[in-house]
Amino acid sequence: MRFELRIPPLLLFVVIALAMWLGAGDDRGRGVLLILAGALLLVGAVFGGGALLHFARQRTTVNPVRLQQSRVLVTRGVYRISRNPMYLGLLCWLLALACYLGGPWVWLGPLLLLGWLTRFQILPEERALRARFGISYVQYCRRVRRWC
Repeated sequence: MRFELRIPPLLLFVVIALAMWLGAGDDRGRGVLLILAGALLLVGAVFGGGALLHFARQRTTVNPVRLQQSRVLVTRGVYRISRNPMYLGLLCWLLALACYLGGPWVWLGPLLLLGWLTRFQILPEERALRARFGISYVQYCRRVRRWC
C-alpha cells in the first residue's frame, strides 16, 4: 500500500497535535480532566522513554521506516506490556492534549492516530518483524498485546 511505512509516526503525531490545538475552542479541560492529562503525560513518558532506553541498550534502530536495520527483537521492560510502547506513548500524549483542550472534536485526533498507526505503521512492521525474526516474533506476539 502506498502509505505503509511512509509517514514517520512522530511527524504524524505533531501534525495531529497541531490540528487539535488549532481546532480547539476556548473550553479548556478542568479538574479531573487536568489530573487525567497529567497522568497520561507521565504514562506516555514512561512508555516512550522506556522503549527508547531499551532500544539504545540493544543498539538497534528506532527508525520506524527502516525496519531492515533491526538487529535484535526487544522484548524486555515496557515491551513486556506492549509491543508498541513508543506508539502507545504518543497516543497517551495526544489523549492528554485532548483532556487539556476539552471539547468533543479534539478526541478525533487520538482516534486518527490510533487508526493510522495500526493500519499503516504497525501492521507492516509486524509483517517485516515476522519475516526477520520468525518464530521468536510469533511467540512474542502471543504473549504481548499490540497496544497494551
